[in-house]
Amino acid sequence: MKRHLLLILLSISANLMAGQPFSDTCQSLKKLEAERLPDLQLPRASHNIFYANGELTVVGGHTSGFVLTPTAEYFCDGEWHLIPTVYTHDDGFAVVLDEGKRVLLAGGHEKNLGIGQSYEAEMYYPESHTFEGFGCLDRKRALAQGVEIDNGQVLIAGNHQGNDAFEMFDGQKTFHQVKDLTSWRSAPYIFPISNDDVIVFGTVWRNQRFSPCDTVDRLKGEPFCVPLLKEWMPMIYDQNNHAEAAFIGDKNTGDYSYIIAAMNSKEEMAFIHIHDTVFSLLPTTCPVPKMTQWGNIRYNRTAVVDRNVHRVYLVGDDTTGRAYVVSVEYDKQPAPLNLYYTDPLTDFGLSTPVLTPDGDLVVTGGYDDDNFTPFASEWLLRTGERKAEALTEAHTRTARWWMLCGLLLVAAVVLAAWIAKKRRYNDEKEPAPTPQPEAASDEMMPRITQLLETQRLYLNPELKVSDVAAALGVHSKTVSACINSQGYTFNQLVNGYRLQHAKQLLNQSPEMKLSSISSESGFANERTFFRVFKDTTGMTPKEWATQQQSEN
Repeated sequence: MKRHLLLILLSISANLMAGQPFSDTCQSLKKLEAERLPDLQLPRASHNIFYANGELTVVGGHTSGFVLTPTAEYFCDGEWHLIPTVYTHDDGFAVVLDEGKRVLLAGGHEKNLGIGQSYEAEMYYPESHTFEGFGCLDRKRALAQGVEIDNGQVLIAGNHQGNDAFEMFDGQKTFHQVKDLTSWRSAPYIFPISNDDVIVFGTVWRNQRFSPCDTVDRLKGEPFCVPLLKEWMPMIYDQNNHAEAAFIGDKNTGDYSYIIAAMNSKEEMAFIHIHDTVFSLLPTTCPVPKMTQWGNIRYNRTAVVDRNVHRVYLVGDDTTGRAYVVSVEYDKQPAPLNLYYTDPLTDFGLSTPVLTPDGDLVVTGGYDDDNFTPFASEWLLRTGERKAEALTEAHTRTARWWMLCGLLLVAAVVLAAWIAKKRRYNDEKEPAPTPQPEAASDEMMPRITQLLETQRLYLNPELKVSDVAAALGVHSKTVSACINSQGYTFNQLVNGYRLQHAKQLLNQSPEMKLSSISSESGFANERTFFRVFKDTTGMTPKEWATQQQSEN
């Protein structure tokens, strides 16, 4: 009975530690960690942002003064590198081709201040960081979008003001019109629904404002009406398209499904599920929150899907500078919804979020309320590697802590009574086993460190506690307990060795790229390398290397 009670108390304690409120789980407000990464070389807005060849890259847009910029930047070795483009692409479109080996860039405004549209098209080659101007669109476009279809071609649609049609890029040099559209749309959604068919839908520009459009055009087939789109207007897919950012299906099985965010006339938010040509609202455990104790939340970005964890994220902000992330587990019915917030952020811009390889969200550049003063900032919202659920809800932290202490105290009393009873029973039945000496823990730690140092296991980015335990012939809990008794975790111990290895490489081979040093030192990715290095030394790898050179 006492053991059963103990399990119940520990289960309740675990729920409290996980941050699960007792009522209305969708109204929980949880803290989210945000980190400001190195700034862009130029402030910019209305740019494209994407990953190509493993590098986060921004192209075009406009800079301070609402002036078009014929430049791009890519992030490598802990900083942004500025390179020239052939043309400017302010509100142009980008399509990543050939699994990141090429990127098609085209269209955009013809002049400063967001005036006019352009024909200009070029190709970006990430491996050489070079651009090649090669041709022009079939018609002038700005706020257009494109999507690569299975035969290597790119289907294009959308425009800032009128003059729209389906247009095809042949994958090499030329563009040609394919089919008229029923309506022109600004920054539309272009989603494949089979290996050779595509739908396009979105918003139209009427009376100096964006308005809903319930007509969906189709590459193969007649246009059709979706009443749901009359009430719910999809968020503007500004800056860059990437149908992959909304894709939740499986092309191998012919499942072309998507999740997008939409707004109604009351500025309420919801998520729309799209399967083939069927549009429906995604049922959630509660409505998308519109405000917190700090004020109203402004949602003005598109949603981003993380297929690895079956979640869709929607980013918002408020007048205090706080950022918000709505997280929805779309594979459950109804879909659980949680809201996360950050501390006030400086220069958190209106920019399309991009999912990193770690599952975090990056918001780069953008502006607040003034297109003439864009930001150069880059913010990382930690939705991935350090999950937001691990942080306690701010508004209930104190109450939960004391409740948890009380439950743990009761659990400790019950556990102590059960252990005492067990010992009495064992004493009566047979002699107690000889306890292990305290020196056993001291003997284990040198074995762990010797194994790591002699076999350099820390160079394996996927090293786990179980790997070390197997090599030593002991249980994983023994290794963890021994390391924890020294005042740190397994990851901290291993990363310490990796950090020392990285420092040696920085001293011995200053010509090596930081990305190579990161991988050769056993770090899973470059961002983790930079974070661990700065957390430990207070400096970036480059700053540390410079200091070492000056001291030597």
